[in-house]
Amino acid sequence: MNFLMWFGNTTIMLMAAVMGISTEVFEAADLDGCNALQRFFYITLPSIRPILAYTLITSIIGGLQMFDVPQILTNGTGGNPDRSSMTLIMFLNNHLKSKNYGMAGTLSVYLFIVSAILCFIVYRMTNDSDPDGSKAAAKRAAKEARRKKKEAAK
Repeated sequence: MNFLMWFGNTTIMLMAAVMGISTEVFEAADLDGCNALQRFFYITLPSIRPILAYTLITSIIGGLQMFDVPQILTNGTGGNPDRSSMTLIMFLNNHLKSKNYGMAGTLSVYLFIVSAILCFIVYRMTNDSDPDGSKAAAKRAAKEARRKKKEAAK
């Protein structure tokens, strides 16, 4: 249900990213003989990568902070069996109501750390630090030059 609440926002963001890609790039790909799969993986996906990272990170944070839907559906009990639909934020809210501020603070820090780790993983997966391969080519050339220099020294 929470997925459907943000589906429209995510769709608009990704549609805007796709529409922001120049049509000339797609036409050049067609002239070069790219099929639809190549066009998607080599043109569309790298072009929308920053927006995709943003939408994934905000979705992760929103999912971890989900409170209202399970609270309303379970009437604040966390659901049964064994509080299976109790989220971390509901657990935090229960500790705040019972004035257990130490545990609530610990849960807040835990939520921050989990969010930071997950967002860092998503960022590293979606961030391409060498999109044109120039850094990798420079490293290979330097390695080859060192190898030739060692051979010449022998």
